Amino acid sequence: MKTIIKTITIASTVLLSSISCSFKTKPESFKDGDIIFHTSKSQQSKMLKSATGSNLTHVGVIFYKNGLPYVIEAVQPVKVTSLNSFINRGENAKYKVMRYETELTNEDKNKMISWGKKQLGKPYDIKFQWGDNTMYCSELVWKMYKNAGIELCETKKFSDFNLTNEKVRQAIKSRFKNKNEFSLNEVVVAPVDIYNSDKLNLIYSNF
Repeated sequence: MKTIIKTITIASTVLLSSISCSFKTKPESFKDGDIIFHTSKSQQSKMLKSATGSNLTHVGVIFYKNGLPYVIEAVQPVKVTSLNSFINRGENAKYKVMRYETELTNEDKNKMISWGKKQLGKPYDIKFQWGDNTMYCSELVWKMYKNAGIELCETKKFSDFNLTNEKVRQAIKSRFKNKNEFSLNEVVVAPVDIYNSDKLNLIYSNF
């Protein structure tokens, strides 16, 4: 009996492993408009973790071109990255993918992807301000969906985040030379705010 149970357990493990590997190696399982998150290896990632209380420090939107998966993301500058490159840039290649609660129409997807592509080449916004001249990652994703008439989540203000951590305080000091530029009422949205949206469903995670 023990031998039978052991055999079943091994078979189940192999099957689950096969399914998992298959899913990981078949990005066609994802769709245009899916939102991908990871923990960035960038210098500011630790600061973002402290401010937001989350390990999810970077986010982008997946889309397909000629059958191949890419990610529109706001780094320096806003650019298009292959899905594999995006995944491998995250810590330990760990990532999560979320999908909008209802099927996006082709019009929705065209609106958001077209708007996102118009942002290509814009500088990364190190001050996390809400204007469109520069762009940070979660701002780009939020606005791409907003351009299709979808508000993924409520926006927040700087005052809603933990600004007491030393890394955060130093970042504010170095990035806002003019103190009058920094406002606790600045509209802002973090990757974790989008992740926690009740309008999104988790479709994949290897965290």
